[in-house]
Amino acid sequence: MQARPDIRVDTANKQVHFIWTDGLSVSLSHQNLREICPCGFCRAKRIKQIKIEDQNVQVTAMFDQGYGAQICFSDGHDKGIFPWAFLKEFAKC
Repeated sequence: MQARPDIRVDTANKQVHFIWTDGLSVSLSHQNLREICPCGFCRAKRIKQIKIEDQNVQVTAMFDQGYGAQICFSDGHDKGIFPWAFLKEFAKC
């Protein structure tokens, strides 16, 4: 199982910073997190090329689910669990 990163939420700049103990880190905007949501509903929307309607979406809550974080957004979406390994892939880009 992938280790949980240190998570720092920057509400002023609408960024979430994920920092792993091996030195990899990634900063993702609230909007970007909403756009990459890995839930089935959001993946289907991306396949159909349907954009997220709320362009000012914000992260409202995060819950540790062991293998990843459930991230809740201001547009009411709360179904996505972002696995640590999934998020770490963005640090490698």
